[in-house]
Amino acid sequence: MIEAERHLERSYVVSSVRLADGVLTALGWVLAHALRGPVLVCAPDLKSLAEAEEVSQATAIVVVGAHSGLKPWVSAFRPECLGGPAIAVSDEIVSDPAVWTAMQSFTDLINSGTGLAHPSDRTWVADGLIELRRAGHLLDPDELMAAAFKLNWRGTAAWDLRQLTQNVNAKF
Repeated sequence: MIEAERHLERSYVVSSVRLADGVLTALGWVLAHALRGPVLVCAPDLKSLAEAEEVSQATAIVVVGAHSGLKPWVSAFRPECLGGPAIAVSDEIVSDPAVWTAMQSFTDLINSGTGLAHPSDRTWVADGLIELRRAGHLLDPDELMAAAFKLNWRGTAAWDLRQLTQNVNAKF
C-alpha cells in the first residue's frame, strides 16, 4: 500500500510502501515504471535503502530522515549531509585488513547478478566467513554490508551478506 507519493519535476518521492509482510520499503511496482531521475526515500530502514540501491532508473538517492541505523550505507557512499546531524563513520570501511581482502575475493568469485541468491555462492561466502571467525577475525555485519556496497554488490546481496554474517557470528 502506498501511503504517500508525488512527483516533483523528474524526482519520485515515496514516503513508504508497505508490503504484505509489513516490511517498509522504498520500492514497489510503481518504481519499476518511474522515469529516470533521483529517488527520494523518506525515513527508510537499512533493508529499504539496500533495495532502493537496485532501482535502475535512479540517478541519485536522496534520504530524508536519515538516522544512525543507516551507517553501513553512509559509510560506503559518503553522501553529502544537507541538513540535520551528520552520521559519523570511520575512515576505514572494514577495520580488519584480512576481512577486507576476503570481501574482495568474495566479490571476484560470486555472480554479481544473483549475489548470494545462488546456493553455491552463498555456501562459498558462508564458508569463508566461518574460516575468518575460526582464525580469530571479528566480523561486523555493518562493516561487511558497507564493504559489499563499496564493492558494487547489488543492494539486496549486501543485505543478505549482513544477515549471513549475523548468522555466522551467532554460531561462535
